[in-house]
Order: sequence, then C-alpha cells, then structure tokens
Amino acid sequence: MNLRLQLFFRIMLIGFVCLVVSAGYVLYQTDQQAKLEADLTALRIEKQLTQQLLKMFSRYDYSIAFPDSNILQQLNGVPGSCVQFLSRTESRRRSLCNEVVHDETRWPQWFGELYQQLFQPNYEASRRFSFNAITYGNIIVSLNMETEIARAWSNLRAVFGILSVSILAVSLLVFMTIHRMLHPAQLIVRGLEKMRQGDLQTRIPSFEIGEWRRTSEAINALASTQQEIMNENRQLALKLINAQEEEHRYISRELHDEFGQCLAGINALTTSISQTARKDCPSIISETEGISHITAHMMSALRGLLTRLRPADVDELGLTRSLEKLIKSWNQRSGGETRFKLQIDDGVDSLPEPLPVNLYRIVQESLTNIAKHADASEANIKLKYVHQNQLTLQVEDNGKAKRDSFNQHMGVGLLGISERVNALGGKITMDIQSKGGLKLLINLPVNPKPAPTTEHPHV
Repeated sequence: MNLRLQLFFRIMLIGFVCLVVSAGYVLYQTDQQAKLEADLTALRIEKQLTQQLLKMFSRYDYSIAFPDSNILQQLNGVPGSCVQFLSRTESRRRSLCNEVVHDETRWPQWFGELYQQLFQPNYEASRRFSFNAITYGNIIVSLNMETEIARAWSNLRAVFGILSVSILAVSLLVFMTIHRMLHPAQLIVRGLEKMRQGDLQTRIPSFEIGEWRRTSEAINALASTQQEIMNENRQLALKLINAQEEEHRYISRELHDEFGQCLAGINALTTSISQTARKDCPSIISETEGISHITAHMMSALRGLLTRLRPADVDELGLTRSLEKLIKSWNQRSGGETRFKLQIDDGVDSLPEPLPVNLYRIVQESLTNIAKHADASEANIKLKYVHQNQLTLQVEDNGKAKRDSFNQHMGVGLLGISERVNALGGKITMDIQSKGGLKLLINLPVNPKPAPTTEHPHV
C-alpha cells in the first residue's frame, strides 16, 4: 500500500475515533441537559410556591388552594415531563404532565437499550419544599423516557451527519493535498529508475517545496558526478583498448618481420638441404622432410596468431569482407555441425575508427564462445544501422544456454565484450531465448557526442 492510501486510511480512522468520541459527548451532554432542565424546573416551582405562601400569609388570603395548580400549568417545563407536589403527609397531591411532542423519528431498539444502560432517561428531580422552617412536602419533576431517548437520537443523528460530512471533506482535502505534495516523489523515483538503467543524462526538475528541491539537487549532483566518472572510465577503457590494439599491431609486425623471415629462411635451407641430400646423402631425406613439416606447421600457427593479434583483413579488405571471410572460416572449421550466417548492411565499411576493429573483435569473440560453449546448430550475426548515428549488432544462437546457468556464470569472453562495448559508449543486452540459446544485442553510437554539461532532459 502506498503512502497516500496509508495516510488517508489513518486520517479516516482518526476521524472515526473522533466521531465516536463526539457521539458519546453529545449523548452525555443531552442527558446532562435534560437533568439540568428538570432541576431548574423544580427550582422554579419552589420559587413560585414560596411566592404563593408569602402572598397568602401577608394578605391573609386563604381562598386559593395550596399548591396552586395554575402555577404548575404556567411553567414551561421539559417536554413530556411530569411535575408532582406531594405534601408531607401525602394528604395533598398535585400533578401535571407536559404534552409529549410526537416526533416521527424512531430510534433503533439497540440504541434505546444502550442509552438506558449508560444514562438515566427516566430521571427524577426532587426538592424538599420548606417555608419558615416548616416542611410542606416534596416537588418531583420526572422526565419522560421515550421523549429523552428520542431527543438523544435526534441530536446524535444531527451531529453524526455534520461530523461525517466534515470528516469526509477534510479527509478528501488532506488526501488531495498529500497527493500533490507527494507527486515529486513519483518524479524522483522515475528519474532514479532511468538513472539505474544507465541514462545518467536524465535530470530531476526543481520543486517548490524546499525538501524536495534539495533532494532533487542532491540527486542531480550525484548523477552529474557519476556521469563524469563513467565518461572518464570510458575514455580510459577506450585508450586501453587502443593501446592493446597498437601493441597487438606492433607484436604482429615484429612476429611477421622476424619470425616470418626466419621461418622462410629455415624453409629455404631445408629445401636446399633436401636437394643436396638426394644426391650425396639420401639417408637424411626423412629428417629434412620432418623439418619441412615442422616449419610449415609453425608458419600456419604464426599466421593464425597474427590474425588473432591484428586482423589485417580489416585494414586491407574492410569490415564487410573481413566478417564474411571470418564466417566462411568458421563454417569450414565446424564441418557443418554449426551453420554461421551473416547479414550486414551497406555502408559499414565507412565506419570511423576504432569501430571496425572492435566490431570484428566482438564478432570474433562471440563466434569463439558459440563454438566452445553453445553446442548450437545455427548462429546468426546481424550488423545493421538503426539510424544514421547508431549501429546494432545482434548475435544469437540456438544452443544450450539456460537462464539459471547464465545468471550464475558469465564467462570471461562475455565480460570482455561488455567492457569493450561500454568503452565505445554503447549498450549491451544479453538474454536467454525462450527455446534456449543466447541472444546478444549491442547498440553502438557511430559518432559519439560528448556528454552535455549545461542542459539535460528532465523527467
């Protein structure tokens, strides 16, 4: 569950708790208000009866019965309540019940039972009435239980309605506010995902909120630093690759000039010795033939070593014909067990350095891996332009590579290919096909541009 929903549900939970507390408070206040009104009604009756006795004793007028029933009728007491006056000897009894206000609203049975357990809807307010130290009786004000329960239910419904709408409105407002405040988090996560995938040119925009703004600035600064470090590493790796190629070129030239000449001289001397031996010493002809075979084997091994050190075909024939020749040699070497196929676009021979040699090296290493480890019957190599400034190399086979073993072990050859691609500023994707076999997809910039330093695409 995301943070917005968590906060929303927590706010709703707090609102529900507040609603329950408010409901309890309203019911308590309703009960206390009814009791207070009953007590005040009893107090007003006491004052009115005191006034009646004062008039009776001051005027000696005993024509009006005590207590006067008009006094009880004139009081506007609690609706549905009953007022009683009980004389001390209970010889006199006066009572009056206010009219019950019939409300169409009916409360649930559970509410009535709960309210009776928690409060006193049938409360009686009782006051002892005395005058001149003489007790005349008791004033009793009794509340009507149904009326009080109905009033409590009505108040509760009103408060519930107002608070429910208020809490819902506040929750929605807070949710929208939080959604707006947390929106930068989505942009930050999206930007970090792009950076994790290698797109370090992505920049997170600035935000109005200070905390988010400082976070985006820190992430952008980190991305810039990381991009500079990766550019430096890429340049160093490219220099290392170029230095290796120069060293290979130098070694191959030295081997060709020195060992090649020496082997050619040995071969010429062996031929001369063989011709002389046929006339003067036929017994050493077999030795001279052995020397010739060894020399021929050394010449063949030297040519293979020179090809691996520096493929002269790339410089002399171009990348297209060099790859075709390489594929042909692998088809001859495999004896039909593995069929190697090549598809290549026109214009590849015009690629700038150091792309041709490195592409040849990548294809060469890929074919070596297929021959050694894949046990494949078919391998396809595709070299084509995606657009003018980007080249794609795809190498796939139907071998025995599986996802589990591929995730656990990556050979030195694949690591070398990955390092070479990264040094050239490209991207490499290695995946296992559904039916087995490795698929290698390499994207290389034809004219790599320096990393921008002032303007960056935003998320």
